[in-house]
Amino acid sequence: MRVSTGLAEASLQSETALEAIAPRARLLSASQVVRRLCRMALLFLAARMLGVATFGSYALLLTIVEMVALISGVGYMEFLTREVAKRPGLSRPLGVRVTFLRMTYIVPGLGLALLAMAAMHFSSTVVVNAALLAITLVPRAAGESAQGILKGLRRFAPLLAIELTQGVLVVGAAAAFIQLGFGLRGVIFAEIVSATAGAVIALLSVASGETAPREEAPQVRTLIRSTFAFNIYPFIVNVYDRVDVVLLAKLAGAAATGIYALPYRAYGTLNIIPYGVMGALLPAMSASPMGQMQRDACSRAMKFLLLVAFMIVLVTLTFAGPAVWLLLGESYAGSAQTIRILIWAGVPMFLNFALSTLLLAAHKEKVFVWTASICTAFNIAANLILIPRYSFLAAAAVTVATESLLLAMNLYLVGRLLGQLVLPKEGWKIISVFILVLGLYWVLRNQISQVWAGSAACLVYTVFALRTASGMRVFKALFGQSDAR
Repeated sequence: MRVSTGLAEASLQSETALEAIAPRARLLSASQVVRRLCRMALLFLAARMLGVATFGSYALLLTIVEMVALISGVGYMEFLTREVAKRPGLSRPLGVRVTFLRMTYIVPGLGLALLAMAAMHFSSTVVVNAALLAITLVPRAAGESAQGILKGLRRFAPLLAIELTQGVLVVGAAAAFIQLGFGLRGVIFAEIVSATAGAVIALLSVASGETAPREEAPQVRTLIRSTFAFNIYPFIVNVYDRVDVVLLAKLAGAAATGIYALPYRAYGTLNIIPYGVMGALLPAMSASPMGQMQRDACSRAMKFLLLVAFMIVLVTLTFAGPAVWLLLGESYAGSAQTIRILIWAGVPMFLNFALSTLLLAAHKEKVFVWTASICTAFNIAANLILIPRYSFLAAAAVTVATESLLLAMNLYLVGRLLGQLVLPKEGWKIISVFILVLGLYWVLRNQISQVWAGSAACLVYTVFALRTASGMRVFKALFGQSDAR
């Protein structure tokens, strides 16, 4: 028994070692980089070609449809990854049933969303446009199930092709349709084309792969009970994550929504980093009972994520203003102020990714409902109080506070449920050095230009990060040369 336990632990340690997950993390991160870059390209295109007010309406539509997507079961992708990693024979039958289940949630979810928009007195044009954009949910349901299966089977290579196809199509088609005079409807049509193409490639990728002997999937009724948390938790998270856009649209107008939407989407793009690292770790962490190996792997990953998060803060403080002026012009000047506040939410957000993945691997996802509910109540209350007075700057500050609250709860829950507090390795050392570098930045910016002061601070911090022993190993593992499927 001891021999077999030792072999299992050795296998798990090998699977969760950063060098072992590096090829998968790079592929997963690359697919998300392509996805987010293309989404940002689409948003910049729409912002420039549609104008601030119309772009604000588009941002509102995206928020509404994303809420419907999440209540219908976007979280099922992680559920499929976890279950298929343990039992590969479930891949196709479970994927079919999960997709069917998700389809049954889409229609009532969309109906409720449209009724809520009408009750909030949004115009009929906005409601119709939301219904049109929601057509993308049908191919997304099938495509995202297929991607969850691919990750569970550790087949990460097709994900890049899926995202590249979708990204190129949506940007190219949107530009063409807007030039032809379709305006906002043209962007919506481009979204539908892109989602359909991505779903086709994802399904073909699953069908072309080798599969284990097929196993019987759970009945739909059983599946509903076991996946309930994957419906309600992502939806609640999305409410506190995106309700500020809806509140801005009603309380501050479309122009304020347009100014806030781009920085918020840029901030959201940052999660490709923790998503790539923790997404690659999830199958290995889920394949064996929870133990010290998983907690150590999470702690090492948190150290890397903390190093990266602080670097992103420094870069954003330095270059946000010039970048916004260059890419968007003076009409979006408020976006630079917004992103400088929002970027601080990235630090707790990165760490929350790691802790949530650990809880998910330990089958503790039901606690997500409670943490998300508390964050939602806090977020909505704070936004209702502050947005009428401080507009989009209030929404940014509330996002930082909400992510920090979630981090405090996740740290407590991990310590309580898993019997050990999980923190970034050498976390206090990293925080201390960052504070010193940030102080250097504030001193220098009074003597020289902000860009030069920030560049010097970034250089000093980069040297520290690369000289940190495990940080250097992580860097080499994630960006060095190695084979991947």
